[in-house]
Amino acid sequence: MIRYPQPLRKGDTIGICAPSSGVEKPFTYKLDNAKKQLNDRGYRCVETASVRNGEFLTSHAPTIRAKEFESLYFDGSVKAIIPPWGGEFLMDMLPFLDFEALEKATPKWVMGFSDTSTLLFTLSTNLSVATAHGPNLLDFGSVPVHDSVWNGLAILGHSQGDVFEQHNMDLYQKEWLTVTETEFPPYQLTEPVEWKILGNLKETRFSGRLIGGNMDVLCKLIGTPFARVNHYLNTYFDDGIIWYFESCEMNATDIYRTLWQMKQNNWFEGCKGFLFGRPDGLSISHNFLFTDALACGLEEMNIPVVYDVDLGHLPPQLTFINGAYAVCSIKDGKGIISQTLV
Repeated sequence: MIRYPQPLRKGDTIGICAPSSGVEKPFTYKLDNAKKQLNDRGYRCVETASVRNGEFLTSHAPTIRAKEFESLYFDGSVKAIIPPWGGEFLMDMLPFLDFEALEKATPKWVMGFSDTSTLLFTLSTNLSVATAHGPNLLDFGSVPVHDSVWNGLAILGHSQGDVFEQHNMDLYQKEWLTVTETEFPPYQLTEPVEWKILGNLKETRFSGRLIGGNMDVLCKLIGTPFARVNHYLNTYFDDGIIWYFESCEMNATDIYRTLWQMKQNNWFEGCKGFLFGRPDGLSISHNFLFTDALACGLEEMNIPVVYDVDLGHLPPQLTFINGAYAVCSIKDGKGIISQTLV
């Protein structure tokens, strides 16, 4: 069964490490502001040595990044780990993690998105530990912090057996504003939100265990020992599975190829429904659209496919707990997702 970490409380310590990219100026100033605003809310923060390094698109060598993550995970005084952001190459630290020791350790919340979902996905499918696909640490540095970000932190305060519900946002951000030494802009919410169902349906409802993350990086785990997807699917087959995905920098053809590859590796066995975030950086090739990618990859499965969900790189986003049992209800462009920590 899924193991849930102890709830995060005010007064607890949040560990900050950079398992993918490090933070360089001017974002170090936003990082400092994030720590300040978390401190003002009653949380302590501790930062590992390499967070502010930049070396070949990572904070340090993969062995060092693995060691720094483990130093926080094995530290009983640290109650949650939230990396500053994602990056490109988190996958190369996975072979240096001690999975036997991690499995024996008391589980703790790890939260983030983008390349951080590589780590979340690996922990959940290998160790049956709940992880949180939600805000990165730098999201707490905006002025002001969006309610969805604080809500993501509040979700880590839930205990096993709790139920929480999230609704669709009203507006989302299409473009990021510039961060400087002194300016940490909030989300610029200009675009109306509409959750859509493939096939132009107006309503659907489905339930199952959540698993997913960023498609750009999760597809690189296929065929490696770090994605025990079949084990996860077999364990929770009777509950059904809900896959959620977001993408950044993939074009529509990449997305179709990735869905095809996942399907050929039986990743979608027992699936009851799909949730796709708004794709960021999407380009169109020969009039092949995002919806074409979804239709070509999934339509024959005759399973609900919901897209333009509040998830991923075009914020604000909801927080999804890998391992939680979810009930998704979508009607007339609106969505409600209830998650139970069982």
